[in-house]
Formats: sequence, C-alpha cells, structure tokens
Amino acid sequence: MKKMLSLLAVLLSLALLPAGGQNVKIVSQTCPDCGVTVYGRLLEPSDHKPGCKWYVEPETESSHNHESESSWGSSAYSDSHSFGLIEGKPLTNDEYYELLLRTHCDYCGGEGTNHAADCIIGKTYKLWQDAMHAGREWDAIRLRDNVVTLMLGTTSGMDKIHAMRGVSVPKPDPEPVAAEKPSTKLKDYTPAPEKPAVSVSAPLIPCPLAQHAPEFSGINEHDIVYDKPQSLSAQHPWGEVDLDELRRVKRLGYLDFLSDYDIERYSNTPGGTVILGKRTPEGKTLWMVMQRNQESGKYTGSVMNDTEDSVGKMVSPQDVRLEAEGSLVVMEFSGGYKVVKTIDGILVVRGYNIEVLPLRVDGHPVISWSQDPSWEGKVFAKETRLYNDKGQTIAEGEQLEYYDDAVIARMDNGARATLYNWQGGSLFFDVGGRNSDRMEDIRCYNSDRGSYYVIKIREGRYALIGKGFRRVGGTYASADEAHAAWKQQ
Repeated sequence: MKKMLSLLAVLLSLALLPAGGQNVKIVSQTCPDCGVTVYGRLLEPSDHKPGCKWYVEPETESSHNHESESSWGSSAYSDSHSFGLIEGKPLTNDEYYELLLRTHCDYCGGEGTNHAADCIIGKTYKLWQDAMHAGREWDAIRLRDNVVTLMLGTTSGMDKIHAMRGVSVPKPDPEPVAAEKPSTKLKDYTPAPEKPAVSVSAPLIPCPLAQHAPEFSGINEHDIVYDKPQSLSAQHPWGEVDLDELRRVKRLGYLDFLSDYDIERYSNTPGGTVILGKRTPEGKTLWMVMQRNQESGKYTGSVMNDTEDSVGKMVSPQDVRLEAEGSLVVMEFSGGYKVVKTIDGILVVRGYNIEVLPLRVDGHPVISWSQDPSWEGKVFAKETRLYNDKGQTIAEGEQLEYYDDAVIARMDNGARATLYNWQGGSLFFDVGGRNSDRMEDIRCYNSDRGSYYVIKIREGRYALIGKGFRRVGGTYASADEAHAAWKQQ
C-alpha cells in the first residue's frame, strides 16, 4: 500500500500585531475555518462557532484554576487560548515548555533551542526572543505559542506528549499458531542452509525529506485593514518610504492614488516585500508592491497593472498576498493567472494552476505548477512541475506522486516514470547501453521495514531502492523476486 504524504492542515488563527505599540484600529478579521467575522478587533477563541477547531467555550468563574503553586506544572497552560484539547486533554504548563525548549525538531534535526538558520521553528523562536527582549509582551506570547503549535505538528512533538502522559501505542498480539502433529520426515529436522543477507548500497543520491507545514498558517505575516487612510510619510514598523522617489514617479503620472493606503501586508523578515492596497468607491482594490533599495535602505514601489499572461492574453490584477509563512509573494490576476516571487522580489514561477504546497524541504517551500488546460493539444503536452523557492525544477511529468523521501513522475501516458529526490536529482540506470532516468514503471510499497520502491527498468529486469535512495541487491528478474529480496535484508 502506498505511503502517501498526508498534508497537515494547521491553522494559526490569531494574527500577529505590528510592533511598536501603534494606535491602530482593526476593521475586521474572519476565521477561514468557520466563517465567523468580527469587526473592530481580532477574533477571540469564544467567537468561533461550536465545532470549529479554534472554538473555546467561555470560562465561568467556577472554572478558574485555584490550585496551589506546587501544581503549576501539571495545570493547564493558560497564558493564551491558541490551543484546544490535545487528544482530548488540555496542554499543561510542563508539556508546553517541554515542546518550547527541549524537544527534538523534525524540521531541521536540531535539539532543544538549537535550530538550523533556515528552519521555520528556529526563525519563529528567534522572533519570539527578539519580541521578548524588546518588551513587546503580547507579540512575544503569540510567537512563543506559534513555536509550540509547529512542534505539535511534528512526530517528535506528539511523541513527547505521549511520553509525558504515559500513553503508549499497544502492539498487536501475535497470530495464534495452530497445533500440528510432529513430523516423521528427516528433512523437516535438517536445518536449511543460511542465505546471505541482501547487500545494501550507500546512498545513490542525497535524500532530504519533505516535512509537513501548516496549510493556512499566518505565522510571520501581518495583514492589516485600517478604517482610515494611512500616510506613506508616517512611521512604519517595516521601514521608511523613499518619498522623493515616489514624488518623481508621480510627476510621470503614476502612483497618485497611492499617496495613502488602507491595507498593509508585510512579514517579520527584515527588508522583505511590503504590500500596500487602497480600496476604491467602485469596490476595487489598487495594489502597490514595495521593495527596499539596498543602497538607500528605503522602500520604493511599483503598481500592479494589467499584464500579459503566458500566451499573450491581457489579465488584470486581483490580489497580492504573502504565503508560505511570509517567504513568498503571490500576485494574482484575472482568470487565475499568478506570479510568484520571493520576498526579495526574485521571480520564482508564473502561470495558471499554481499552488504553494503545505510542504517544506530543508526549510524551503515547494510550489506546484500545472499548465492551463486550454493549452492541451495545442502548444505543449500535458505537464505538471514542482519548483523550489529559487525557481529551480524539482520534478516534472504528466502526473506526480509525492512521498516524504521522493517524487514519482509519470509521463508518456504512464509508459515511463522517473524517481526524483526533493532537490531535483533523479536515479539513472543502464537502459540499452545508455544511461537514462526514464524507467518503464516505478511503484512505492510500505512494509514493517519502512517504505521502498520497485523499479521496472525493462521486462525481466527490476531494481529495488530502499529508504535513503539505497539500492538493495542487484538486478531481479521480476517484481516478486524484488519483494522477496526486501524481506531477506
């Protein structure tokens, strides 16, 4: 049975407030899970509809915890309502700080508070520390909660919770063996010759793992709607606007409508893209995407205007937003056409049917691209691709199957297949005296020894690949022979 990669849908519903203690009035916030909208403030846990994963019943006075200080560690964590019940029980203070400070990180392999520089948990941990040292208590609590939320979405995090609660997964009892009469044949008492263990090679190519990421996470992102226009000349938490440059552009007839704005989107990453919007009486929103000039350190902007899509059709701007925990900018146009850039303004991919997947590979997001269905049979063959945040192709084919350690790409109506790692590398085999990464078929299987791949190079010639892109044995005459070799390791 295939071990398909399940996509974890974790929604961090409480938006991060901008730093600096500004006197800001929030117009509205909507929960994307239950659809509740509140006006003039942020959502509270009790605002959500019953049944929503973020709904928390309002506490009564009798429900408050009045236990002594000695029971603090086992009492429910109460500084924030970001957490519901975890497997039927509230998260305790001990569990909360164990996840925050000491648990192994599945994202980067770090231990405790030591994370890799590009790890999403490590970045959030640093933002928490910075907010705490700057005295922004409310921001610090929310960022701290985001670290714990991300840890709860990992296998090691839940294993730690299970260990602290004394919960173990019971192993199934062995199947009963029917009683048999003793054999009277000598051969049944003669030991069979030992078969040598099947050899396992060193990794053929690197094997980074795809990690789950929150599908709708707003961590590291600010999305603010103001009730009154904001001036570009005001103080901003993300930086300073180059007003002289904007005035120069205005003399050319541009940006007059964006001397002020009422929508502001930015990330906590210093120097990242800033998105400003202005709603018009006609019900439209005009957008300006701003980048920081490396020399002056100030922000200048460009307006989203009509543009040509991949086949020369004019499309008009609809929206621009941050995705992938604030690491990507997605510009959306009419008809579903999208342009994806990094927060440094570097183009990643453009086209129709683009989706930022809830996956991270070495801390970086993965973007899926599929051709416009109207192209099929006209210009290109049917194709789907995966890109990293540098715009480099990870895998391509007519159909892609995702696994935690690899991607199977099928092409030529399923007659050929390629096995990719999550860095864009592929396995090559000798086919008819030449090296090729296009095989006749590739199948992924699961077993008590982990997942493995059986590759049909051609009829009567099969290869067996285990976890970590390690080749098991040599060449096999059939798929059944390859499966048997997997059991003989």
